[in-house]
Amino acid sequence: MLRKLGIVFVACAICACLAGLASARGPTRLRGVDVSNYQPSVDWRAVRNSGRRFAFVLASDGPSFTSPTFRSQYRGAKAAHLIRGAYHFGRPGSGTAKAQADRFTRLAGTTRDGVTLPPALDMEASPHGPACYGFSPRRIVSWIRIFLAEVHRNTGRVGILYTGPGFWQSCTANSTALNHHALWTADYGVPTPHSYGGWPVWTFWQHSSTGRVPGVPGNVDVDLFNGSGSRLHALATP
Repeated sequence: MLRKLGIVFVACAICACLAGLASARGPTRLRGVDVSNYQPSVDWRAVRNSGRRFAFVLASDGPSFTSPTFRSQYRGAKAAHLIRGAYHFGRPGSGTAKAQADRFTRLAGTTRDGVTLPPALDMEASPHGPACYGFSPRRIVSWIRIFLAEVHRNTGRVGILYTGPGFWQSCTANSTALNHHALWTADYGVPTPHSYGGWPVWTFWQHSSTGRVPGVPGNVDVDLFNGSGSRLHALATP
């Protein structure tokens, strides 16, 4: 019961933060990046000097893959005074949600240092095999719910959910069951992200996968945060 009450309390705090974002006058949007093992060499000082203020870093993928660049990228982002966050690529067709969440949170370590965002779960179409992993919408939603509940149990943080309108509408039947989690939406080629899943507002927007950022060789995913620097720091503060 105490655990459930704790989840409700933190979820309500997140909802209040999102409502504040929605009611803010004028769009204040901070720029950021997200990187993985596909960007093995990052000059984080150059990234910070280019005006970026946050970075997401791939920690793990599925039941067994750990990004070989995670530690150096995660530490490098923090050392360059960027707000940082770790993310996991979820694989519902390979291993349980609980096992993947437990391994991910062990890799991510502490998120209670005032500069680290809540852990993020990346849910998108499978690059191989069925787009929805062969799961029904109800089963996909259940898998995500279990993963994020385990993240909360392990870290005390309400996890961020990365997804896109196509996957969410097709694979969860546009479920509204998880919109108390901050939304990191992937939506390209549009002036503003699509609305879906009952989210009142997006928190992070990955608006391109072909961005060019000083300090990162080649193309890189680029993102916006829907708020001011103080709001970003508030989200990173337990």
